[in-house]
Amino acid sequence: MEDVNILVNLVVKAFRPALLHLFRSGENFYYCTFVMTEEGHAPFLSAWSEEALARAVDESGEGPEVAAELKWSYADSPYVDFGSEHTEELRAPFLARPNLQDLSIDEWEREIEFRMAAVEQAARQLDEEGAFGTGQRRSKLLVAVEIMPPVPSNVDRVARLNDTDSQIFKQWLEEAAEVDD
Repeated sequence: MEDVNILVNLVVKAFRPALLHLFRSGENFYYCTFVMTEEGHAPFLSAWSEEALARAVDESGEGPEVAAELKWSYADSPYVDFGSEHTEELRAPFLARPNLQDLSIDEWEREIEFRMAAVEQAARQLDEEGAFGTGQRRSKLLVAVEIMPPVPSNVDRVARLNDTDSQIFKQWLEEAAEVDD
């Protein structure tokens, strides 16, 4: 198998400054996700903080019930594609990968898994560096690597990146996880 470390290092390099900038806001983030589409495009960052969710609920005019719809929605976050000035450099390396439209279903699945594994390893490395915080701050933040539209394998990646006994993981699993029935 190809050396995934090249892609991992590129993802870490692109997301490190984006995360530093995001967490300097002083807000209390509870969700930070690296999102990739099923077309295998370069990942982008999205996040939610308690403060951003409160602002979005207030601005919606729909009352607090809208919070449940927004809470885990990467697309509705004011932080969707955050740090794109840093992550833009990932487009070329991901475009240089095999064109998914030219692959058989089995080859497509292997290529998507390769890309997702690289992003997951990058997220793990960033976590080990403390990019998502440490101690109590980290225990309140769900770090995710997700493919959209959601697929059940997202749960496996999120479980590997977080303490599955944490309250935030249990909340996400109950409220947002796509699981096979």
